[in-house]
Amino acid sequence: MTRLLSIGECMMELNAINPLNFKRAFAGDTYNTAVYAQRWAPELSVYYMSAIGSDSLSEEMLAQFKGEGLKTDYVFRQPDGQIGLYSITRDAQDQRCVNYWRKESAATQLMQLFAEKGGVEQLRHFDVVYFTGISLGILADEDKTRLLDLIAQLRERGSLIAFDPNYRAKLWQSPEQAKHWYEQAYQLTDIALPGLTDHQNVYGHRTHQEVKNYVFALGCKEVVVKSSAGIYAFAPQIDYFSPVVEGAPCIDTTAAGDSFAGTYLAARMQKTEIDDAIAAAANVAQSVIRHVGAITH
Repeated sequence: MTRLLSIGECMMELNAINPLNFKRAFAGDTYNTAVYAQRWAPELSVYYMSAIGSDSLSEEMLAQFKGEGLKTDYVFRQPDGQIGLYSITRDAQDQRCVNYWRKESAATQLMQLFAEKGGVEQLRHFDVVYFTGISLGILADEDKTRLLDLIAQLRERGSLIAFDPNYRAKLWQSPEQAKHWYEQAYQLTDIALPGLTDHQNVYGHRTHQEVKNYVFALGCKEVVVKSSAGIYAFAPQIDYFSPVVEGAPCIDTTAAGDSFAGTYLAARMQKTEIDDAIAAAANVAQSVIRHVGAITH
């Protein structure tokens, strides 16, 4: 397997280095995943599907995509559009606080721009297609349906579908709304990468076993559950657990899950066994949390 497509939004990241100054970068869950997949396996062709504007920051973002080696054939332009933005600060208890400005970003218009450029007929074959709950959450309901229709068509063409719910409450009117769309996404998914916390917040699931049972019942074939205790993986004849490394230093958890997903998918595309793919992905994620920001340099 040689081609991976990641679908979603990249934003400008402003990470506070003191109360008056911020470090600027570009990041976003599906973009982060694409970057770490490409870094882990440079021989893969990793495509990013998103939308940007026509301003100077969009130009910088596109240059960053190319600088990371990503294929940008399916990065669309919204005339007069702009990219989204998020900031990372710390509160009085040194807890991470994230704020977003993305309501009318170019990426929220992705499915309309995609349709204008010819729709699914323009897409080549991809071995793995990755999207998240954030990919869905930023879209209007009509465009959520369009994205899921696209995922279904790509699966019918032979792509394996990977999905991470990556729940962000601010993107949804309620957990029930997120559940409605997640269920449709899981029904199209081959490789599920849920976090236990996501399922606790949306479904009330309390254990990895509950997550596994729910996701398998919807048809997923390979399930990797991320939790504070470690990583649980399930597939036919596979029931695997990798405990968290105690005492690993943590400066910033931004993109920990994204870097795990990217490395895991890249490793699995190279036919790495599940346990070894998890070990590789966990090592990358542990490296990422030792640095400020989503993308290490």
